[in-house]
Amino acid sequence: MKHLGQTRSALHASHAVITPDTFVRTALAEWPGSAVILHIAPVIGHGARFVQYSAELPPGAAASQPQSGYQRFVFVLEGELEVSGGGETRTLREYDYVFCPAGVAHTLTAQTPSRLAVFEKPYEAAKDMAAPEMVWGNERENPGAAFEGDEGLIARKLLPDDPRFDFMISTMSFAPGATLPYTEIHYMEHGLLMLEGQGLYKLQDAYYPVAAGDVIWMGAHCPQWYGALGKTWSKYLLYKDMNRHPLAALGNGLRVGR
Repeated sequence: MKHLGQTRSALHASHAVITPDTFVRTALAEWPGSAVILHIAPVIGHGARFVQYSAELPPGAAASQPQSGYQRFVFVLEGELEVSGGGETRTLREYDYVFCPAGVAHTLTAQTPSRLAVFEKPYEAAKDMAAPEMVWGNERENPGAAFEGDEGLIARKLLPDDPRFDFMISTMSFAPGATLPYTEIHYMEHGLLMLEGQGLYKLQDAYYPVAAGDVIWMGAHCPQWYGALGKTWSKYLLYKDMNRHPLAALGNGLRVGR
């Protein structure tokens, strides 16, 4: 039914659901030879304070650090990626990830056709704290913990729970039929990528069926809730800002709304 313009994608002031049938590929100077799908950027809704995109790299394609010195989190969805930075070179594969602090030179080189989830954000320094260092890991090697005591809902933090970091990346895994325990409303905003399975996401007053590959943006104070559907576990990758006073963004020149 594509010729009738039908899609599950939706955009509202407080949230967006962006499905693969509506993805548009473009280019970024830091990613020569690669296709980039910019999912979430400050022009969305009332204005996001971060960027989330997918990068599709053919073998041999290489990327450099952001020109503006933003911090970057890279999560490997498919393929094999050589990463050099902070005096180290490592090979990353599916569900491996790396955090590159602002201003740290690094390169990302595809050894095979590769697909990456990328989050970038200006760094908000904390008073009397050193900047964070590079972080390497694999999501599947993280045991996680039951979310609020529910063994059917496992949360895995992929960055240190450390006030030097001004955002967190985590995954949330849901057994079939598991749900968030309540509707959340909070100042933090989210960028989300469905990694596995399917479910139902409540955003504001609407319910959206979502599946692997879908992207969701949730603005500050957007009511949100998720329940897993189907016969297999579902999992999503989740960004949220944290550890900084809400007024700090004004001092850094970030747009916090229209």
